[in-house]
Amino acid sequence: MNSQTQSTEFAGPQRETFWRRLKKTLGPVAVIGVVIAKFFAKLKFFILPALKFLPILLKSGGTMLLMIWIYTAMWGWKFGVGFVLLLLVHECGHLIVAKKFGLKVGAPVFIPFMGAFIALKEAPRNAWMEACVGIGGPMLGTLGALACNSLGEIFDAPVFIALAWFGYFLNLFNLTPVGMLDGGRIVTALSRWLWLPGFALLLLLGWKFPNFVVWLMVLLSLPRVYSLFRKRTEEERRYFEVTPTQRWTMSILYFGLIFALISAMHLAQNDLHERGVRAHGKGQDILVQ
Repeated sequence: MNSQTQSTEFAGPQRETFWRRLKKTLGPVAVIGVVIAKFFAKLKFFILPALKFLPILLKSGGTMLLMIWIYTAMWGWKFGVGFVLLLLVHECGHLIVAKKFGLKVGAPVFIPFMGAFIALKEAPRNAWMEACVGIGGPMLGTLGALACNSLGEIFDAPVFIALAWFGYFLNLFNLTPVGMLDGGRIVTALSRWLWLPGFALLLLLGWKFPNFVVWLMVLLSLPRVYSLFRKRTEEERRYFEVTPTQRWTMSILYFGLIFALISAMHLAQNDLHERGVRAHGKGQDILVQ
């Protein structure tokens, strides 16, 4: 009886001492845990929005890095990086205008040897909107090429002038009024019949300079060319309705940009010739001292 009482008397204080020690040990840990929890509770307001952009970064940034790697292997890192950045600037022009109209768009996706594109998650509501989104890319892309040209002149760096020439050329090519090229979208606000000379020009390029990309564009242009010769629906007629002011505005922007790009290409080409550099040909001709 006495032994049992004694064991009970000693067990209580032992348990009490153990829990007190455990609390003393875990107390600072618990405080640190609370601080960490509060920190992450505040941090989630930054992490969660960043996680939303993760797929965009992987899709856009990943394809962009892949293209840089391929073009760097072909032309060296300076030209490769610069070329892809010019494509990015061009696509950002489309993206900015599309956002201005409240259209939902995807992140830019880069495809080696074919360029880049942004996917419109909802179609433009009329031809004027489609034309504005279409011309946004070449306009900002031209400014990007002009910036390269200026850097080449300021720092006496022919590689920037060569990049500018390619930038002018790519934006000019994109203004071809056919299919899903920017020019094909722009002329929806001018006259859909401009798709025919654009299609003929694309056929001529494909015949004179055989290229998979050009012939792919020819095939992708066929549906729009075919639509010219069938009866338009009431919805299509409403879609292509633009005001005279809108038509004249887009005409001035479109043909003015074509003239500016041809002139800029000519000036950049002459500048490169004076420096003994070619703006076309193999990578060795572009990578200059």
